[in-house]
Amino acid sequence: MFIQKEMTAEEFLVFADQHPDKHFDFIDGEIVEVSPKPMHGWKQAFITSALVVYTEDHPVGRVYTEVLHVLNGEKFLPDVCINEISDADYLTTPPLFVVEIRSDSQTRESQRRKMRAYIGHGVKMGVLVLPSEAVEVYRPGKEVLVLTADDVLDGDDILPGFKLPINRILP
Repeated sequence: MFIQKEMTAEEFLVFADQHPDKHFDFIDGEIVEVSPKPMHGWKQAFITSALVVYTEDHPVGRVYTEVLHVLNGEKFLPDVCINEISDADYLTTPPLFVVEIRSDSQTRESQRRKMRAYIGHGVKMGVLVLPSEAVEVYRPGKEVLVLTADDVLDGDDILPGFKLPINRILP
């Protein structure tokens, strides 16, 4: 696993372009090479497609996957998010909605810290998928909501009308 400390957003983009065969994430502020498994990719694609369908009827922003966000100097690469429409090299506004899917190379606690950081930087709703376990929903000023396969993720007032059965993404 490759770990690199402090890099500017521009340096990271150059670095990532130089390693097109590798996949990176920011874990506790460090760039870490990760190797998502096929099921991770499927969950990411499934959630992305559900959000794209939703945003076609509800123009709340654009759906992005793995786009660099620099929020108050902290760098994030959310698996999926909804943010403003932009053609910039990276985004500096907090996403409205963000999804992280834990990979084997990421600890639960590091992903939970990331969710709390997203909320601290202005994200309105964060969803942490813990494969084969549960889905945790983070909202400013609210307790973490833990959903199981019997539940439905509700977009509430952030994504009104958005519903996603958890049993579709937990297998």
